[in-house]
Amino acid sequence: MPPEPVPQLWLMNLQALIALGNVLLLLALLVIYAKNYEQIKSKFALGLIAFIVLLIVQAFTANPFLRTVWGFRHIHALGLLIIVPVLFEFVALAILLYISLRPD
Repeated sequence: MPPEPVPQLWLMNLQALIALGNVLLLLALLVIYAKNYEQIKSKFALGLIAFIVLLIVQAFTANPFLRTVWGFRHIHALGLLIIVPVLFEFVALAILLYISLRPD
């Protein structure tokens, strides 16, 4: 039997850090949109809250350590491509947070 491939831990660590950053950005956005909803009670703000909650679930499931716990141990075969989706999500969320915090 061939030995199990050694996962590229630095990729898993990098993806986990980016996924954690996504969760933190999403939680900050959730607080902002919840405050907005309290003030204006608009359906748009409620839709943004639902969108953020779904993205939080996605960010948790994108964490490589969670996938490893669930038994998916060979996901590292994708190499550097594994972090591209969470990296783009992080950049998009950072822009959304910047726009949301910017005073008009």
